[in-house]
Amino acid sequence: MKMKWIGLFAAVITANQNGIAEEQPVSVTVNLNVRHSVGGVDAFDREKWMVLHARATEHDWDSEEQRETFLNEYDVYLGRDCGALPEALSWTSEDPDKPGWCDHACIEQLGKRERERYAQNTAVHALEYRSKKMTIGGQPKMFPDGSTNANGFAIGSYDALADFYEQYLTHFTGSGGTDGPPKPAMLEVVNEPFVHAREHNTTYAEISEFHNKVAERVKRLHPDLLIGGYTAAHPGFEDHDFGHWDKNWRQFIDIAGGNMDFFSLHLYDNPLKNKDPQNSIYRSGSNVEAILDMVEHYSFLKLGEVKPLNISEYGCLRVGNGFPYSPDEAWRCTRSYNTILMQLLERPDRIIQAIPFMVLKAEWGRKDGYPYPKRLLYDVDELKGRPKDNDGPWAYTPRLNFWELWKGVKGTRVDTIASDPDIQVDAYVNGADVFAVVSSLDHTGPQTVELSMLGAAEDLLRVEVKHAHADENLEPVIDEFERASLERITLGASATAMLKFSYRAPLKTDEVSVEKKYYATTYLQPIKADEPVRFRIEGVRRASSYGEAVLRLGMGREHGRSLHPVVRVNGTSVEVPTDWRGYDQATRNQFFGVVEIPVEYDLLEKNNTVEVIFPDDGGHVSSLAMQVFEFSADIRPD
Repeated sequence: MKMKWIGLFAAVITANQNGIAEEQPVSVTVNLNVRHSVGGVDAFDREKWMVLHARATEHDWDSEEQRETFLNEYDVYLGRDCGALPEALSWTSEDPDKPGWCDHACIEQLGKRERERYAQNTAVHALEYRSKKMTIGGQPKMFPDGSTNANGFAIGSYDALADFYEQYLTHFTGSGGTDGPPKPAMLEVVNEPFVHAREHNTTYAEISEFHNKVAERVKRLHPDLLIGGYTAAHPGFEDHDFGHWDKNWRQFIDIAGGNMDFFSLHLYDNPLKNKDPQNSIYRSGSNVEAILDMVEHYSFLKLGEVKPLNISEYGCLRVGNGFPYSPDEAWRCTRSYNTILMQLLERPDRIIQAIPFMVLKAEWGRKDGYPYPKRLLYDVDELKGRPKDNDGPWAYTPRLNFWELWKGVKGTRVDTIASDPDIQVDAYVNGADVFAVVSSLDHTGPQTVELSMLGAAEDLLRVEVKHAHADENLEPVIDEFERASLERITLGASATAMLKFSYRAPLKTDEVSVEKKYYATTYLQPIKADEPVRFRIEGVRRASSYGEAVLRLGMGREHGRSLHPVVRVNGTSVEVPTDWRGYDQATRNQFFGVVEIPVEYDLLEKNNTVEVIFPDDGGHVSSLAMQVFEFSADIRPD
């Protein structure tokens, strides 16, 4: 969302579902005739965004009918499997002539058996198109730490493990149908490996080198497979004055970045085992922006390109394990799915895939009788005090609300803007329909949004509304209603509304906003009181007469330090907002976020200088980028 302060007013009817409207509503405008292109991408790709963390052949589907109905009714794709590789390794025997290495003949035999089994499972063949972007991944328990499988075989080295990856992809996959399961599109070398390094007697550097070994070996026979990592669990870059960044992501990119096709990481809000949203630790908001900008910025500096991102898990951390299904815990997840997705949608050219973390029945993760909690399905007997009774009947948890909310969304992205960074907005035109999404990063209470839909020459027929919010028991609900028109809506705390505007005839998107991001030639600069931190941003294109720009200032600072520096662009001072996306980060150890600063389009030059001056010592400017929007016409008239 572009951070330009505006004052817009609208016309049509009010829908207030959650209490008293605020005194100062947030103004949102949607330019229906202005296509918004980011790096050449301007469409809502359901195969990229609407992805379930599952595979078609999992045993945790309740039935073939349920699997087919869910995937087709909600138009959902299948995207990640972290169990197949370690399971196959557990079956493998040792090469009698090469200790510590898998027996290739055994892998070939096992793979043939699995392909034949898949060939007979004809019900999944018709669903293969929903798995074209499937990611598979290894697990830290596969590391060569001396652990043996049921055959007494212990993988002996990272080279031997890389060889196993190559053999698996060669013998366990086919071309689909009776030839066996299609080869996955992506390989995450290991799932969240750094947090398990010590228990497996390895180091971050060794794990990074392992990524190189896998890439080198697998690409020999599978050059089309995308390989990435390091699949980070807790990207707390700012910890220990950015020591975490240096030991984790910077080291990984320095060692393995050149051989990776993508970088992979996980983004989670953290409720801290309580139900009070005010005591939670949030990544959604400015923190997500700082994390992704820093990875992109260093990739640009070190590798000469911004590597794509695979957000293979996002949502809300579990609040424990070994307890029955909990509706209020489901609300914390669906809230985070929506707010984080809204941010990821702004990087459609950078993100290969994004997967909200929810699994099916999670029978593999039982503790104290209860399955792993982040799941789509639950046994209704869980609510009757019978945790080990897993024979059903099974029902959907309220995480289904996420899929219900985004059901049917597709089309061409159009220009949107809001007057408050806590209100996220995105919109897509599909023929005569418009899907406009507004979502609140305000966890404290309701936010009223005034809507202005511009650029539609056709008559409005109706507006269908889905409002996903929490009820008085903090359980997720969706209110659905229809109006002839809509001028404002009040969102509940952390709520998201999907608004479908239907017009009499297809809409024309005959203007365009082209967005591009330019990174500075340096990053991660220390802050000293009253001393300018200087940057250069080179090669900026400004071919159009109309446009706007946003300076994205990432910073990590202790609480109590200033977040409001003096900023000069090409010698001219620009006004720095005192607000940013999401909350003040008071529950985090320190602030790490991006402040988005509007910059007059006419100030931009091909090569730009930026000075940032703080009044006090401490912390770092973590990243700096200029987001430039070139307009084909004057779409921001005064």
